[in-house]
Amino acid sequence: MSLSVLAALREYDCGHDLICLSSILGVLNSAAIFSLIPPNLKSSDGDFMTLLNIMNKILSVKESISASQFDMNRICEVANLTQIRHIIGPALRRYINLEKSFNVSDYRVQAHKKSGQWESIAKALLAGYSDNVFISMRELQEKNLLYARYNDKEDLAVLDIKSTLTRPIKQEPVPLVVARDVFYSTAVRSRAIISFVGEIEFDWMNHSTKRDLSLTAEEETYLNSNNRYDNVRKLYPNNIQMLLSNKSLKLTGRSDVVLNAELKLRKEMITELTFKLENRYSPNTTQYKNLADNLEKVSKMPNIFHPMIWRWEADKKVKITVDNNTSAKTCDIKVVGRPSEIAKVKQEFDSFLSWLSDCIVLRDPDAGKKIGI
Repeated sequence: MSLSVLAALREYDCGHDLICLSSILGVLNSAAIFSLIPPNLKSSDGDFMTLLNIMNKILSVKESISASQFDMNRICEVANLTQIRHIIGPALRRYINLEKSFNVSDYRVQAHKKSGQWESIAKALLAGYSDNVFISMRELQEKNLLYARYNDKEDLAVLDIKSTLTRPIKQEPVPLVVARDVFYSTAVRSRAIISFVGEIEFDWMNHSTKRDLSLTAEEETYLNSNNRYDNVRKLYPNNIQMLLSNKSLKLTGRSDVVLNAELKLRKEMITELTFKLENRYSPNTTQYKNLADNLEKVSKMPNIFHPMIWRWEADKKVKITVDNNTSAKTCDIKVVGRPSEIAKVKQEFDSFLSWLSDCIVLRDPDAGKKIGI
């Protein structure tokens, strides 16, 4: 946090804001506080600005009255912050001590500068927490609810459930966040929990980073065809080093440029495959007859593929469309995604066909329906 405060004093003219944040964050070790804060103090920018709103609220009252009139219990009651009175007291004492220290330092003028703008505050925080930048896996065509540390794609995390940036499962998650705390529970060691987070924009990051993406041979060929890779390189001629070879894509440079280039290249890899569920067994065989009969039934109930469609959309951002083709007594399939994921989807359909050819009895879509008298 000290690096963030220093950056706020020297570069971003928001020294007072970071001193306030440092004061309250210094007495917090759990995000449970956010469930006790009234909605009017919560910020859409995330946890940091919410905490700053609390400090500003208390300090505005403190500075408007004399010291003899200041009553913490009364102030918290008026501000509807009684439930976090035990947090505000220590935070205010820390702030007073820090204020005294800065008033006799070389930064006494900068320490009183207020920005109130999340962008400036976020950039100051990034100076101290650049390693704690997490990107939603949805942006990387992966699982919706997971985040990945941007400088270590193997380090996965979820948002603390108490965070103000937590979204309902049907809403898109916040794309990019900076976090103060990253910790692992004893129950689940495979992914971390990120706490005290704020939403940031791509172009606010200016630290260097390196990304190494694994590709399939087909994906490498696809990027090289039709100048897809070269066209993206032309967008960033001087700000990034890009290398595509040996089924690997390496990007090195400033984080905001690297991230934009990576997302652009990921979009360029999206392609489409259409096919039918076909019976490729030799005629006059048991498997051919079973599959022919079962495909006709399946063509009348494409809704049986909905769980598969939802799973691939949620896990890998692969879009699958299944349409019944009653004239051909089969289903038409369209898959949109990265070639590597499309190949896995095709393999899953092939596995389904193999199972279907061995299936003796398949419930008719009209089975169990009552016929009107």
